[in-house]
Amino acid sequence: MVELKKTWYGLLLCLLPLMAAADWDLEKDKDGIRVYTQAVKTSAIRRFKVEMTLPVTLDRVLAVFDDFKRYPEWKFKVNRSGVLAQPDESSWYHYQDLSMPFPLEDRMFVMRSRLLPQGRNKVVIETRATPEYCRKRQQKICAAINRFDGLLVQEAQGRHELEQLANGSTRITWIQHAEPGGSLPDWLVNALLVDGPWETFKGLRAYVDQPRYREARLKRDASGVLLGGFEKVTW
Repeated sequence: MVELKKTWYGLLLCLLPLMAAADWDLEKDKDGIRVYTQAVKTSAIRRFKVEMTLPVTLDRVLAVFDDFKRYPEWKFKVNRSGVLAQPDESSWYHYQDLSMPFPLEDRMFVMRSRLLPQGRNKVVIETRATPEYCRKRQQKICAAINRFDGLLVQEAQGRHELEQLANGSTRITWIQHAEPGGSLPDWLVNALLVDGPWETFKGLRAYVDQPRYREARLKRDASGVLLGGFEKVTW
């Protein structure tokens, strides 16, 4: 009986990840990019998850994410972006101005991101909205954000998971939920949750080959464990 219980317990542990993932609905699977959505109990807006694998190192992919000012060159519908502050080498306050189709108002995201190394081959970037960041600050870009002719997003949170595989490729997963505010119809927001992330990952796949990122090297200790930050920034 004890052995039987152990067998069922082991089977349950194996099934838990599948059970947890069962509530994700696959919305788009094209060109190696998969987009899923998931219902959120407290919101009419769904959460999205997008996944793909790139044939480049974790260091190079993370360098692209670290280059905040160039997000408009590859992120879907981003007009402007940049760093507001960097408290340490593993956290940033940053902004993104997101273009919406006419006649809807554009959205401004002010976010805090934290880089969390996970051993030798994986990092997690946690992100949440910090709409209050610029309200009492005098720096020039905050003044522009406070005058933004659109809506400042009040609620958003998500994470990127980047894991380098044994063959040197990097698996990327992006999960996010946001409340865009204003009068956007829920059906339109939920439609953008599929095409927007897919287009962003398509842009990332093309952009990661930029020469400026090819020599990117993350800091590691003597045993190869990731420490956060880069040995040298060339972008």
